[in-house]
This record gives sequence, C-alpha cells and structure tokens, in this order.
Amino acid sequence: MADISRVLYTAKEALLSNLTAINVTGANIANVNTPGYSRLRPMFESVGTKDASSAQEQIGVRIADVERIYDRFLESQIIAQQSSVENYTAQQDSLSSIEGILNENNGGGINDALSEFLNAWGNLSVEPSSISKRDTVVSTGQNLAYIFNQRAEDIENVQIAANDSIADTVSILNSDLQLIAEYNKSIVSAESAGTSASSIRDKRAELLKKISGMIDINYMEKSDGSLYISLPTNGKALVEGFKSWELQVKRNTGNNNLYDIVFKEDPSESINDQITGGKLAGLLEVRDNTIPSYLDQLNQTASSIINKVNEMHISGYDQDGNPGESFFISTAQAKYMQVSAQIVADTRKIAASATVNADGDNATAITAIQSDKMYASIEMGASSHTVTGQITNIGQTYKDSTTITLTRGLTSTASDWTVSNGGYSSMAILTADDRMVTLDLNNDAQADIRLNLTGTWSNGETITFKLTKSGNTTNIDGYFNAFIASVGQDVDNASQSLTSMTAILNQQTDQRDQLSGVSLDEEMMNLIKYQMAYGAAGRMTSTVNELMDILINLGR
Repeated sequence: MADISRVLYTAKEALLSNLTAINVTGANIANVNTPGYSRLRPMFESVGTKDASSAQEQIGVRIADVERIYDRFLESQIIAQQSSVENYTAQQDSLSSIEGILNENNGGGINDALSEFLNAWGNLSVEPSSISKRDTVVSTGQNLAYIFNQRAEDIENVQIAANDSIADTVSILNSDLQLIAEYNKSIVSAESAGTSASSIRDKRAELLKKISGMIDINYMEKSDGSLYISLPTNGKALVEGFKSWELQVKRNTGNNNLYDIVFKEDPSESINDQITGGKLAGLLEVRDNTIPSYLDQLNQTASSIINKVNEMHISGYDQDGNPGESFFISTAQAKYMQVSAQIVADTRKIAASATVNADGDNATAITAIQSDKMYASIEMGASSHTVTGQITNIGQTYKDSTTITLTRGLTSTASDWTVSNGGYSSMAILTADDRMVTLDLNNDAQADIRLNLTGTWSNGETITFKLTKSGNTTNIDGYFNAFIASVGQDVDNASQSLTSMTAILNQQTDQRDQLSGVSLDEEMMNLIKYQMAYGAAGRMTSTVNELMDILINLGR
C-alpha cells in the first residue's frame, strides 16, 4: 500500500509541475508582443529518497526555478548603444531644422536678397537721380536686413527649443531614476522572500534603456538584486539602493541665461561637461557649440556686408553733394541689422556718387562688394607716395602669409626709395632694391595696411601694387556658401552616424529577441509537450486509483 501511495505522490507532483510549466508557457505566449519581455523557462528537477535498508525509492519531479532568459552582456551593449543613438538623434533633429532655415535652394534666401540689393545699386549707378531707384535700394536693403534678422532669430529659436528640451528631459529623467529606486525595492523584497521578480526585472531593464537614451550611465547590479547607477565621468551616484539623486536645471547668466544641469544637492556645480552621451549630450552640443558657431558665421557675413557698404557709402556723396553717412546701422549681429533711419526717411541721403558731381560711380563700386577681396589705391605725390591696401578678414582669422610686391615703373640706378609700415606691426620687408620691394604679413583681423614710400621719382613714374596669398582667399559669396555647405555637411555627418548607430542597435536588439524573445512556434511545441506530460500524469493517477480499488476489494 505504501508503494502505491508513493506512486500516487509522484503522479501528483508530475501533475503540478507540468501544470506550472503550462502556466509559464501561457505567460510567454501572452507576452509575445510585450516590449522588453524576457521569456521564461521552467526548470524541472527530479526529487526522490532512497531507503538503503529496504532498497525502496521514491522518485518524483518538481519545478526548481522559473528561469528568465537574459544575456547580461548583450543587454549592456544595447544600453550603451541606445545612448549613442539618442545623442545623434537629438543633434540631427536640431541640425535639420537649421538646414531648413538656411535653405538657399528654393529662392528668397540671403544670396538672392544680396544680389537684389547690389543690382539695385547697379541700376542706381546708371540713373543716380532716380527717386524710384533710390527707393529700390532702400527696400532691397531692408529686405536683406530682414532676412538676416529672421535667419538669426530662427536659429536662436532652435537653440531655445534645445534649451527647453534639456529642462523637459531632466524632469523625465528624475522620474525614471526614482522609479528605478522603487523597482530596486520591489525586487529585493520579492527575491529575499523567494518569489520571482522577473516581470519587475524586465520593467527595470527596459527603463534602464530609456535612461541611457537620455544620459550616459554606468550601472552595476548588487548581490541583493538592486541596481547602482552613476555618471561615468565622475562616478556620482544617480541611484543607489532605494534612493535616487535628483537633477535640476539652473539658468547660467554667463551663457545667455541658458540652463546648466546640476545636482539638486549641489546646485553650484554644473555637470554639463560631464554628460557625454544620450539625448542630453546631443542637445548640449547643439545648443552650446554648434548653434553659436553658426550664429558667429551668420554674424560675420552680415557684419562684412554692413562694414563694406558703410565704408563705400561714407566715402561717397549724396544727392545734395554732402558726404555720405552709414547706410546700415553699425552692428556685429545679424539679428540687429537694419538700414539707417535717416536714409529710410530721406533717400536723397544715399551716397551714390564718388564725387560731388552725382556721377553714380560710388553706387557702381558698392555693387562689387559681393566678390570683393581687397580695396587698394595709389596716391602719387612729388616726393612722398602712399600705397593704401585693405585686406578684410571674413569669418575666420587670417593667418596665412601674404606677399605684397611693389614694383617701380622706370629703371633707377640706386635704391633711392624706402618703404615703411604705417603702424601695422605684423609685417616684415623680405627684399628691397631699386626696382622692387617684397613684404610679408599676417593679418589677424581687419586692418588697413598703409605703406609710406619716399625717395626721388621720375616724372610719370608709376608703382605696381600686387598682392598674393599663400592660402585660400575668400569673399562674401564664397564665405557664406561655404558656411551653408558646412551646415549641410554637419547634417549629413549626423545622419550617417545615426544610421550607423541605429543599424548596430537594431542588430543587437535582433540578437536579444532571438535569445530572450518569445517564439510562438517554440512555445506551441512546449505547450504540447507539457500537455502530454500532464495527461500522462493524470492517467498515472487513474491507474493508481484502480490499483487501490483492487486492493480494497481484495480485503473484503
């Protein structure tokens, strides 16, 4: 009778174990579309006792554990890759917006406005007394200024949007870090009591990916099952055990009131430079580096136009024969560019003439600024000659060596002329003789180079002024177009990096899904297997029941 009882016990354990396995399989099937779900696998274990004296055995089965199929190394790769993907996503989104703002392909951009403005000057040079042509010069100048204003404002709006997104992301990050701490508490509590916490672990792993998409992190699971999260650069904790450390944003008056990211417990120290990955790193890069660089280049373009037009305009004469005034209000920022109110109010003040004779030559000269690199003039005198040349830096420091060669037009028998620098220090005389002087200079910024020539001169003798540069020269058109091209290249680089990083992430996610994801075919096979085992255990129970009936009937 005891042996039959042992068989009945074995059948019971088989029924319960296979029923648990069926339940686990059902949970897998139910979560086939749940993001981040790690499939479960019942781990069967044989159990039994053996009485050595009677050689009797009791062998059964039980579910020793429900295993969560999970690759820790693969998950860590996905988490790190998520940080890179979100970094480049944030950068590409902002860069694409700026590329759209600066799009010159559909017309109505800065290049078109500048051409219309300079064409208006060209038309005025033909008929300098025309009121309508003077009005056109003003209106096209206002349109050019408006487009510069709008472009600068739109780019600044992208910067403000990135700044606002930083604040929003920090708020979400704080909530998620707090939730990780709560998950830690639930996991430690459940597993210390011997209960499975696989579903909470899945939620925590999925949330960890989300957090790494916002900020780069280091993390480590402790022996009690809790997760420790910190910043990789300085090791400051974000989550430890059941506690999370809150971040906040603080306006930086030294950075246009844009936000710094700080720990709430230490608001005096910015951690901006310690964030090297995730969405926050991408937003900080665009806000603090990329956009200021673009604004500088836009400002340089506007400033060059303003300075060149004003320089030429001041050297001319208006319709009443008075010396010209500044055409544009002097400013170094594109968003403040505008035509002088005096000229808007009275177009007679437009200095279209190079002389008081209303010849229109100054208007002609202004039309050349679009491709102008240098303005030079030679003034001849009886015993003193001054050569004046101007190299205007556009957008970047002019460091390349530049050679100026002055050649006398007639033969002289002695070195009877000298060249001195008119106050410009970064220039050296390389060679000098009676026919030619060669000078070398480095121009760090905008400067007038004035050379004073003294000596004995023949009647009608001229000086040839030649400037050559060892590096690349540029002009307003070339500089602005290079700027636009650089924006496009930045967008392409970000897009290519994002595509590459996303492809790697997708590959890693596919590997994770193959390992941890639910396969319906596999689960159906398991379901059939467990169902048949359950049925067999049930038939074993029926058999034991019949045997017991026989034994009972034998005793009657």
